[in-house]
Amino acid sequence: MTNVLPDAELMHGYDVEAAITRGLLIDGVPRQVLFGEAAIAASYQAEALRIGPYPLGFLAQYVRTGGFSAALDLPEPVIGREAGELVRGWLRAAAGAGANLQREVVFARWLAEVALLITMRRDVRGEGE
Repeated sequence: MTNVLPDAELMHGYDVEAAITRGLLIDGVPRQVLFGEAAIAASYQAEALRIGPYPLGFLAQYVRTGGFSAALDLPEPVIGREAGELVRGWLRAAAGAGANLQREVVFARWLAEVALLITMRRDVRGEGE
């Protein structure tokens, strides 16, 4: 059983980039952490910078079709300087695990999950899209 972290700690204290690299390199617990705690933390971090689910969903499709290098070449993966820096950090961490089709697909699935978590939280709050 893991401890539940408060929202502020998830947003500012969780090393999502390290979880991405480990989760892409190592199956098992690190992969579970990537799709669990790291995805939740990333969704909070993204929302704090006003990144919605659609840009992350689009980026997930882009990674799935073009790979890490194509996504890193995007001039603005999401709108906004800080938001772009956050997402570029995630992309660099994923690319640091080494480009191969399986890792790119797993990372694209992770981005889609982060987008889904944002959507679900908005639905619960009654904000919709």
